[in-house]
Amino acid sequence: MNARRILGIAEGDFPANGSLRKKLEFALKYTTLAPVEGGWPPWYFRLADAQVELMAKNNPVREEADPERRGFIIGCGSALLYLKLALKHFGCLGRVELFPDLGQPALVARVHCGFGRERDAREKRLFEAMTEGRVNVSPFGATPVSETMLAVLGHAAAGERGWLDFVQSETSRQHVLQATLAENLWNGAVQPDVPPAISTATLAVVKTKTDDKHGWLEAGQTMARTVLQAQALGLSWAFFDPVRRRAAREGLRLGVGHKGFAQVILRFDPLVADEMFPSAVASAEVALFR
Repeated sequence: MNARRILGIAEGDFPANGSLRKKLEFALKYTTLAPVEGGWPPWYFRLADAQVELMAKNNPVREEADPERRGFIIGCGSALLYLKLALKHFGCLGRVELFPDLGQPALVARVHCGFGRERDAREKRLFEAMTEGRVNVSPFGATPVSETMLAVLGHAAAGERGWLDFVQSETSRQHVLQATLAENLWNGAVQPDVPPAISTATLAVVKTKTDDKHGWLEAGQTMARTVLQAQALGLSWAFFDPVRRRAAREGLRLGVGHKGFAQVILRFDPLVADEMFPSAVASAEVALFR
């Protein structure tokens, strides 16, 4: 097993002979690595002997800007994806119940300990990518991401019911610019004299079929899986400007892809030019066409 340790997590420390509770407790460590917009994790867990419950936090201050708690649920989706991948990797993922108790609106998911293993090598690579965070150090949009890698990212996102619409046409880019500038203005941010240049940026909009708690949870899982796939390909990534208001997201829904509901915008960059990563490009092609 990989002996790498990050934030106190080492794969070799998994309690293979321990109780189900100990196994769940260990897998929960990986959720501390889950990506979340704004950096604040809106979740906590209730641990039992053979199951764990994913709960959305209460935060009245943040709820003033997010009364539907949409961002809370998206963040919980990110943590859920990391938890599922960890449990599956260690061979103890069981049944997953989403919003199992209407009487507990903060209860997002109940995950049971079981015997589910990884399906293929791609999921093993996603698990490994959890501890491979990429710092985005390249100039904004300095080098475009190859079409092959974009295809792999899109394929990975589709594994969680959501999907990616890549912002490639000039019309789509203008819709993103208008939506994010309007959002910033609504938030009271000072607008730059010169709008940010996004003509060369590699951007993707995470979309879902519905704009409710189920869609938001799917958006979080789709976003997290996409980020892990990017890290596995050697790409850096970052959240682009958030679009929390329905009006801003409606503009993206109609202007980028023309279907589904826009939830999150992601930016991707190679750490260096793709030609410097021939093995990564080859791996991407294998992952796409396997």
